[in-house]
Amino acid sequence: MDRHTPHVLSPVPEEEVKTQEDVRDNKEQDERKDGKTAVSETESDSDDDGALPLEIDVHGLKARVYLNCADIDIIPARYLEKADCSYLLKRNPWIFRAAKDGREVDIRRWSKVDIRFRGVFKTLKKVPPFKHGLYDSDGTGSWRKSSSTGPSSSSSSTSKKIDFEEAVKAQGQVVYALLDEISNMFKLRREMDDHRQFFFLRPRLVSCKPEYWTGYRAKHRDSPYTAGSLSLDYEPYRGMPHVVVPVVTTADRKHSLKKALEGEFKLLLAQYLANIHCLSPPGDKLPDQEGFLISLHGSKLHILRGIFPGQKTSRVWCGRHKPSDIETTSTNGHVPRMNMNERFYSKTNIERFMEQVEWDQLSNPDNESGPRSFQILASREFDLWMKWEFLAAQKMLCGMLMYLMSGQARCGVLQEVFGKYPYDEGYDPDSEDEKEMEEKEVKMREFEEKKREEGKAKAVERENRRISMKDKIGGLAEGLCQPWWDWVWDDKKNEKRAKKAEDELIVGGP
Repeated sequence: MDRHTPHVLSPVPEEEVKTQEDVRDNKEQDERKDGKTAVSETESDSDDDGALPLEIDVHGLKARVYLNCADIDIIPARYLEKADCSYLLKRNPWIFRAAKDGREVDIRRWSKVDIRFRGVFKTLKKVPPFKHGLYDSDGTGSWRKSSSTGPSSSSSSTSKKIDFEEAVKAQGQVVYALLDEISNMFKLRREMDDHRQFFFLRPRLVSCKPEYWTGYRAKHRDSPYTAGSLSLDYEPYRGMPHVVVPVVTTADRKHSLKKALEGEFKLLLAQYLANIHCLSPPGDKLPDQEGFLISLHGSKLHILRGIFPGQKTSRVWCGRHKPSDIETTSTNGHVPRMNMNERFYSKTNIERFMEQVEWDQLSNPDNESGPRSFQILASREFDLWMKWEFLAAQKMLCGMLMYLMSGQARCGVLQEVFGKYPYDEGYDPDSEDEKEMEEKEVKMREFEEKKREEGKAKAVERENRRISMKDKIGGLAEGLCQPWWDWVWDDKKNEKRAKKAEDELIVGGP
């Protein structure tokens, strides 16, 4: 897929794309607030260059980084749709109920009932207040020593000094709090042997400096420290959890985009090494892999997706690549179970097929024939203080969690556990035929329920009729024992007298 043009991989809605003119207008507004002049010609030239892929070189491995990619290029579209339909995105956080900029809200008055994301924004106030996003940085350092939490901040708060080291730590705590809120609300868990054993994704604040390889026995330990991770955990506990998505933050006052992307590429290579280590495949049959990374620069968050085709990594490792004899469409090495009513051309299967086509296009680009060149897709920067950008970032993170826990992600750490405990996403009744089948089943159930109710009504009617007849017969029997009949049965004392009278009448007759 040729990407010499500055366009993104997939079409993006107009409201989600910022044109270069809008970026320049925003910059001019920011600089007018700070009492500065408009953007210079050199900065505008750098913006034009930033639209093209950036070349990153790490010990002989190259990465072509595409900035501001569409959301569906980072996370498959159907998982973004699922995230958009989830109840988590139906309610706005309290801070955005009446304001579009969270910095204008007094967090001390946060609702005591709806406390969702309160810890996120309380910690977000402590992060370094960088003037520009990472994509707009020019390498000269734009960290302000005085905090400015918003347009309504007082002069006393702006004069307060910030400890940069503590502010750097707060960035990792923001990502941890955000992932913890989302994961606790979703509660995505997959069962193992029984319902008491399951695995799930949990955010962690553990910092480490992972090792990465750039070839056979070419080990390197110059990667940046992570600020946390999203790890695979088990219940009950099973030892050290495996990192699935590393988290990195800006740790230098003087930062540049190229240096930051270089460190992020190293962390993606380290995550790729962890994924391959879990699978332990032959060196000439390395499978296709992908890796995700979450980065926070001040209050602006972006997500990276690294593409590592097996045909390239095998050649980097041992100089050759032997494709597998049997290529399965399932990334877990198992074929998902098919329902009896499910056809191949169902919506779920079509979406999986299109995802495979998109992956083939990503792993075999026309302009990257070299085996030591890889692609990194970077999302746009989301300012967590702004309402719509926070909701967009929340949607991306929810979609990423759903994708990782679906069993379809090409991450070796997850492929290993899903290979042991397969998970089927289930039957998705969205096609016309499936809807007709569902309607017929509903009508059949309603008809059966109606017949059942009619049978019950007839049985009740028969029982009532039987009881009423018994009452009639019982009433007749009771009527024979009424008091005015008692002289017939109880007048035993005068039996002899009556007999004597009869005899007398007969004897003394005429």
